[in-house]
Amino acid sequence: MVGVVDLEITEAEGNAVKDTWILRLPKEICDIEGFAEGTLVSLTVKNGGIQSSFIRPPSDKLQEISQIVLDKDRELHRRLKEIGD
Repeated sequence: MVGVVDLEITEAEGNAVKDTWILRLPKEICDIEGFAEGTLVSLTVKNGGIQSSFIRPPSDKLQEISQIVLDKDRELHRRLKEIGD
């Protein structure tokens, strides 16, 4: 599968322009490569090249725990999201 995607510049928090893009991999690519559906790829322009890394979706167990925390304490959930956990 070959395709061209036009990437847009967006402003990150603090109005700093970033040179990183997050793309969702198509289901077909996830199936071919053995990735979980919903896997993302991060592309960063750095040192004259592109660095990439895969961001896998949270496990079912982690999603279950997150839902329990959300149901029990929405303020705690908001704070955890704020600090990136």
